[in-house]
Amino acid sequence: MNKFNLEKKWVFEPLSKVVIENHLAKLFLQAGAEKEVCLQGTINFNRFQDDFQADDNIQSDYQEGVLKISLPESDSDEFRDAVFTVTIPEGVYLQIITDNYPVNLDNLKNKLKVLNENGPVYLQNCKGDMHLESENGLIRLSNCEGDIFAKLENGPFYASKISGKTLHLENENGPVKVRVSSYPEVEITSENGPLYLETVPLENGNFQLKTENGSINLILPDDFDFALQAITQWGRIKTSIDLPVTVEDNIYSIQNGEGKVKIKAITDNGTIKINAESRLNLDFVKYKMEQIRIALLKVNSEEEKQKVVEMVNKVVAYINNIAGSIKEENIKEKLTSATAKLKELIENFDFRATNDKVLKNLEDIGSQIQDALKEGVKNLKENMYDFKKHHFHTESVTAYIKKILDSPQIKPYLGGEHKKKEKESSIDHSRMKILEMLEAGKITAEEAERLLKAIGRE
Repeated sequence: MNKFNLEKKWVFEPLSKVVIENHLAKLFLQAGAEKEVCLQGTINFNRFQDDFQADDNIQSDYQEGVLKISLPESDSDEFRDAVFTVTIPEGVYLQIITDNYPVNLDNLKNKLKVLNENGPVYLQNCKGDMHLESENGLIRLSNCEGDIFAKLENGPFYASKISGKTLHLENENGPVKVRVSSYPEVEITSENGPLYLETVPLENGNFQLKTENGSINLILPDDFDFALQAITQWGRIKTSIDLPVTVEDNIYSIQNGEGKVKIKAITDNGTIKINAESRLNLDFVKYKMEQIRIALLKVNSEEEKQKVVEMVNKVVAYINNIAGSIKEENIKEKLTSATAKLKELIENFDFRATNDKVLKNLEDIGSQIQDALKEGVKNLKENMYDFKKHHFHTESVTAYIKKILDSPQIKPYLGGEHKKKEKESSIDHSRMKILEMLEAGKITAEEAERLLKAIGRE
């Protein structure tokens, strides 16, 4: 076997845009050095290649600040298992065009446009506006910040811990699931597929959720200020929120507070569920503490300082409201002490003086709050487990479940256990294949780790 280590670098000034057209190999894109684009990869040839030329498979062109990299399709089977890692400078506009290979984007701070035909697209820890299109393949985002426009024809869209100003999703055939979302402007539409949206507390906003054939599941925080209208032609409206529901012309309306966040949920064939999120969102607290830190750095007047004070007051109110369910007095005292320190720190903040010490104290207080909340959440889970253990008889629960599974309404749809085993077998096979490739030297240890993580995400 002939192993060829590939590396190409492009350094241009100015560099405003990078376009990568990929028809050759799997792509991993990550942040790189300033003004330098670097492509690295390993190709394992089954037979000796003494005439291999990288330029035959990697073409590039630079004009007026735009670098175009083309990876054309190859007749050689050796490229099927190749993985190319491309580092991209921060701030440049990145456009990726790909057909049959997965694309993984990690820790980028760039405006992005991804056009995909048949392959999964993964984004994690990215910051910047994102335009994503896929014909046949999933799109998955995790811990990303920026406005999002996503359009899918056949494939699921999954996202968690995302934030920005505008979230626009269009999906023809496939589910949409968004967890821990912080977007004041949300528009999600689907022809055939369920919609799931879990939002964090917002001051104002406008949500539009619509599907023709599928359910809508909306998770709202406690004490969320909203006005909701729900419409379904051939389904039902369900809510666990303890608020009055009014019905007029087949429009179900629920309002809490002044109705600052406008929500409209519409489905032709499906159930609309509106549920309250009573658990403490630790990610939201962490996100808000980071927002406070960034806001402090920009304070140059009393007016700006007052805005930060208002941010802190809202965070403290949120923590105190949710943490009221924590029974341990010592944890409550830790939270009370930490939130009081936080309010005092911000109220006494002098934007005219150096703020290094203030920022350090803010970091320490944030850690105290999060540690106390984690401890409280852990105890809540343990208490719930004890409650379940003491209040439910195992045999009766087992009998009840068996009764449901044996019912004529459910039994025809079973077979999930068989499918689960098939899925697990497929995953195990994929893992073994990756390890065999690693042992044979076809991929590096780093590439193997990334591929194994990708399987885990699936």
